[in-house]
Amino acid sequence: MAGWGGMDAGPGDDRIELIEDTKNARAEFGENYGAIEFRLTREQVEGLLAGKVVAFDINGREYVGFLSVTNK
Repeated sequence: MAGWGGMDAGPGDDRIELIEDTKNARAEFGENYGAIEFRLTREQVEGLLAGKVVAFDINGREYVGFLSVTNK
């Protein structure tokens, strides 16, 4: 299913998992070509749950990301 710009990953292309906030859990998940950490505020989480989207820059505005909550 294509979303913003038709670039959404297909099933199995990307992993999104809920893991523990520990160094070991991050190591087990893996860093691939690198790792970037994003932390959300309570206000941002509440906004997500209210149907908003969190938009963020990645790597000095080289890329952009969009985080939303799905009902799937």
